[in-house]
Amino acid sequence: KLEDFVCVSRPMRNVLREIANVSKYDCNVIIFGDTGVGKEKVANLIQKNSDRKMQPFVKINCGAISPNLIESEFFGYEKGAFTGANTGGKKGYFEIANNGTLFLDEIGSLPLAMQSKLLRVLQENSFYRVGGTTPKNVNVRVICANNIPLQKLVNEGKFREDLYYRLNICCINVPPLRERREDIPYIVTAYVAEMNK
Repeated sequence: KLEDFVCVSRPMRNVLREIANVSKYDCNVIIFGDTGVGKEKVANLIQKNSDRKMQPFVKINCGAISPNLIESEFFGYEKGAFTGANTGGKKGYFEIANNGTLFLDEIGSLPLAMQSKLLRVLQENSFYRVGGTTPKNVNVRVICANNIPLQKLVNEGKFREDLYYRLNICCINVPPLRERREDIPYIVTAYVAEMNK
């Protein structure tokens, strides 16, 4: 199921083979590539070809979440956990994505403290809501993306090495268009056909 993915170049055919292969296995995936290369599209294809395709697919841009709210957004909170909290509490991204897939775009922008909490959830498949005392058990596949290689951020001390190795079961590198110029005429043709409708 490749939807409207257009390519003829060898680098992108290799990416499609990787997508088809990794979709069969229920493992965490890192997608790397320049801004605009289609990392979210790759994540969509992995989800739609996986055994979790009928389950929730929650997409999060980590760089767009306020550092003050990030823990409650990921893990939710109990009623009365803090001033201004919903009276009934709230589910976080992990609960919403339970039995499905969580796509974490720009994961390299997560603060180190949050990286530590994310690692714990991936190790134990459980977490506590903010203000909660009862663990919540979850079964979530994590696909993450970043436009700077996470290994580079690890070397600079900006990303936890243990979290990197927990996530890096499979890494897919999406090449930019400048490295696969033979795809351009086919992409243009596809866009023209779409616009002509």
